[in-house]
Amino acid sequence: MNRTARSLALLLSTFLAACVAGTPETPARGQGAPPPLPEVKTAPPAPNMLWIPGAWHDDGVQYVWIPGRWESPRPATQNPDG
Repeated sequence: MNRTARSLALLLSTFLAACVAGTPETPARGQGAPPPLPEVKTAPPAPNMLWIPGAWHDDGVQYVWIPGRWESPRPATQNPDG
């Protein structure tokens, strides 16, 4: 799969994840975050990608659902002492 197709697949999977994980009613602060919303985990857009599950985020006024997404792993760092 070429780079353009991968980028398009990632964009499409992000859009679809946002559509699937709609919030029925966003809870107010002070009540604690509600349980996670169900999500549809799509196939990874590229090998070795990691699934980051969705989570509630406190934006200072209310909890906002951030949908799950695929991300590339961070490059390994080398220990200068080792």
